[in-house]
Amino acid sequence: MRSVRSARNVDPSWVPPSADVKYEFKWDVPDSTGEQGQVFGPYSEEEMQSWYKASYFGSLGEKVRVRPVGGDWRAWSDCLILH
Repeated sequence: MRSVRSARNVDPSWVPPSADVKYEFKWDVPDSTGEQGQVFGPYSEEEMQSWYKASYFGSLGEKVRVRPVGGDWRAWSDCLILH
C-alpha cells in the first residue's frame, strides 16, 4: 500500500476498501414489474461485479441503485468501489 501511495497513483489519504464490505441493490426501472423499493443483499463486491459484467444491471449499471450496507443509495456510476 505504501508503494501505491508513493507512486502517487492515489490520494495520500486513500484507504483501500475492506474485503468485508457488502453491498445492497434495488431496481431503479420505471414501470417495472418488480417490487418498488425492495432491497436485495448484502452481496460481496465480487458478486456485484460479476452481475454487472454480465449486464444483469443494464449495460452501464443504469437499472439499479447501489450502496454499501448502511450507506447512501447511489447510481452504479457513482459507486467508485464497484468500478
